[in-house]
Amino acid sequence: MPASVIANSPSDALEHIEQSHPNVAVHDFRNLLVFAVAYLAASGYASLFPQTAAAPLWFPDSVLLCALLLTPFRKWWLYLVVALPIRFIPALPSSVPNWFLFATSANDLLKAMFAAYLLRRITPGSIRVSNLRTTATYWGIAVFLTPMLSAFGGAAMRRALGYAFWPAWNQWFLGDALANLVLTPALLYWCWGCYRKLRPRILEILLWMVGFVVSLYLSILLIHSNYSPIALYAPVPFLIWAATRFGPIGASSALSLIALLSMVHVGGGQGSFFTNLAPQSVLFVQLFLAVMSVPVLFVAILIEERSAVETRLRETQKKLSENYDRARDLAVKFMNAQEDERKRIALELHDDIGQRLSLLSNALDAWELELSVGMTKERARLCSLKHSTEEVATAVHDLSHQLHSSVLHHLGLAKGLQGLCRTMSQQHDIVVDLDADEVADLPSDISLCLFRVAQESLSNAVKHGRAKQIAVQLVQNASSLRLIVKDDGIGFDSTTPSNGLGLVSMQERLRIVEGTLTLTSSPGQGTMIEAVVRHPGSRSTPG
Repeated sequence: MPASVIANSPSDALEHIEQSHPNVAVHDFRNLLVFAVAYLAASGYASLFPQTAAAPLWFPDSVLLCALLLTPFRKWWLYLVVALPIRFIPALPSSVPNWFLFATSANDLLKAMFAAYLLRRITPGSIRVSNLRTTATYWGIAVFLTPMLSAFGGAAMRRALGYAFWPAWNQWFLGDALANLVLTPALLYWCWGCYRKLRPRILEILLWMVGFVVSLYLSILLIHSNYSPIALYAPVPFLIWAATRFGPIGASSALSLIALLSMVHVGGGQGSFFTNLAPQSVLFVQLFLAVMSVPVLFVAILIEERSAVETRLRETQKKLSENYDRARDLAVKFMNAQEDERKRIALELHDDIGQRLSLLSNALDAWELELSVGMTKERARLCSLKHSTEEVATAVHDLSHQLHSSVLHHLGLAKGLQGLCRTMSQQHDIVVDLDADEVADLPSDISLCLFRVAQESLSNAVKHGRAKQIAVQLVQNASSLRLIVKDDGIGFDSTTPSNGLGLVSMQERLRIVEGTLTLTSSPGQGTMIEAVVRHPGSRSTPG
């Protein structure tokens, strides 16, 4: 690395990078400038602690790890180049050799790179510490594994300076682990813009901030009184408030503020914990913060995860509702198109095919008159042809009325059902009894719906139920209209799901007019279908 980059300020380093790599985007330099300022502030904070022991809260680790997690692999070198010279800016005691400074800097950079690499590999994309799974992964790697490995190197370096290995390892590990436990998540949440979700709660946040500051002040004020054990827990209610109301960003930010202030007070020999920098005091502060941070962050992340699941559920329900509405619209359009097509085909059958068959029948009559008396064989064939023509004409006429009942359209539902029952009785040689009330001012969609339900029910009773006697009732009361079709067929198990389209078609038609369909059947006991639609009106006399 060029010496000028190390010796000069971060702005000089950025200028050197811009000149050497013109392909780097402008926003990268803006991000690098923000990182340089944050890393410089974190290093300055770390320099407040004496060099006789590892820092109890190593803030630079959090800033660097956060930057690497938010940056593509190919741009990591930019942040490493900027971070290295900054480590030489804060004044260090002259007793610390240069090799120790270079070695600790390399240790920190490698630690951050290793942690970020593992997290990015295990959780592809941008790691989001917003659910229990990613949180457990993050804690396992950034809070436990990499600080533990880094502590071996740090303890070895401090051992070379004359310090005991395992106490140095313990101090190094706790300082790194606590920073990644508390500070790094807070930085990530702020960089992700999670604060935007809190804008509607600005008044509640202001109230919380006032209470939180007062609790910290009371903690500092009462620590030297007889209430010192209670003073330590003064901020806890506000941490719970932040975790439950403001999510992980609120909880981690509050914990970070407590950790930063607590360590500063410990380093200065005064404050809310102890009045000197004894190893036992530092250890207590670290353990207290860790024990308090884990459950608070766990609760905040658990609530956040539940909230995310509820949000996805609401979005899914909304989509299902929209799809259901679209399906209903399509069903209505399909039914209308089907009826229009039925009407068109019925008119074609009646006006075209029916008329042609009538002309053919008339031509056969005329031809019969032209035959001589002795043409007995030809006359018999002609009579047979006339009979077949009449049967086809009758079938075309019946089919035309099945597709579109002109009686239903002009005379109403009761007369339409009467014609339908008579046709079914004649075609299949069965008994079809009808008891229908005359219904006045019945909307055409309801009339057509009940007619199609009756038509489908009669068809099913004959084809599938093998019924010989069918009773049809149309009953009107003050608020509803009821159609009942009951047969004496073989029946079936109504609890078994049916794959047929007939029942589905009837249900869909009734759903469109906000009606209901009830089917009752059992083997050997026949079948009863009851369709009910809303139709306010007075009861008329039976037709």
